[in-house]
Amino acid sequence: MRSRSFTIFFLLASLLFWLGPISCESSESGSRRVNPALVLSEQEVAELPSLTTGPAAFKFGFDLRNTPEEDARQYLPFLRYLSQATGLAFELRFTPRGHSLAEELAAGRVDFAAIGGLSLLAAQRQGLVTPLAQGKNGAGKTSYQAAIIVTPASKLQRITDLRGQRLALGDRNSTQGHLIPLIILHEHGLSLADLAAHSYTGSHAACAEAVLADRADACGLQDVMARRLADQGLARIIHWSKEFPASGIAAHAGLEAAVIARVRQALLDFAPQGRDADGLYRWEQTEMAGGFAPVVPEDYLELARWVDFFGLLAPPDTTGEGRP
Repeated sequence: MRSRSFTIFFLLASLLFWLGPISCESSESGSRRVNPALVLSEQEVAELPSLTTGPAAFKFGFDLRNTPEEDARQYLPFLRYLSQATGLAFELRFTPRGHSLAEELAAGRVDFAAIGGLSLLAAQRQGLVTPLAQGKNGAGKTSYQAAIIVTPASKLQRITDLRGQRLALGDRNSTQGHLIPLIILHEHGLSLADLAAHSYTGSHAACAEAVLADRADACGLQDVMARRLADQGLARIIHWSKEFPASGIAAHAGLEAAVIARVRQALLDFAPQGRDADGLYRWEQTEMAGGFAPVVPEDYLELARWVDFFGLLAPPDTTGEGRP
């Protein structure tokens, strides 16, 4: 049995020190901008200071949404909850540069992961992966949307206005930052080929900043961040996608069944808007603000059809046939 004490493999203060140099860099104009390479190399991961003293804790990975620092601040208190609820030890694992969360989870280098639909489908096709729970938003819904945002002063008003424009996307493995924006374009008779340029920025935060810094004309963004930017008057939303199954938590299926069952129950019992709110950090800004619900596998069938249509996990379909 692994250590029952909660262990964190780095101090938050140390995290800021170690990740600071790679999270931001200077632009040619001298302003600060988010570095699109928001992942650590294997060497950088190995050099992070460790507080683990006993047997290895269960490794918890995640799809990057903000900067590594901000995501870590959100997930560490959540792992503390999981530790207290299950009696198991957990540590946060960053995905090394050149790898994907899907690969890490499928190979068992990560035991549990906060993961979006696209990464989940990729992981399931590469190895034994078990979805444990779907996230619920603040209103209790187990679905989410992607938004297309522009600056408040932009002349762009609708999706068809993106023809010949620059579109920023998040990570290639992101559901809201890549797959759903592709669906939006396709449903309006467009593709990436109809744009002047498109770029993958590495995270939702970096995608939004590309628009705010005028390095892109529009951005495909997750709904929580899009609403926050719009409410602050920093961005304008020109399109909402339909709803798709939200991100959730998955496990490597090679874990003991009793461990998987214990973590699944702790997720379903998690009450971030009530009993378990104390100590959480900006959890309301995650895609799991309302906690978790049981997984409905059928919910992912439409996403799987779109993934195959765009050839995101397999050689592209060159038949030219219509939408799935």
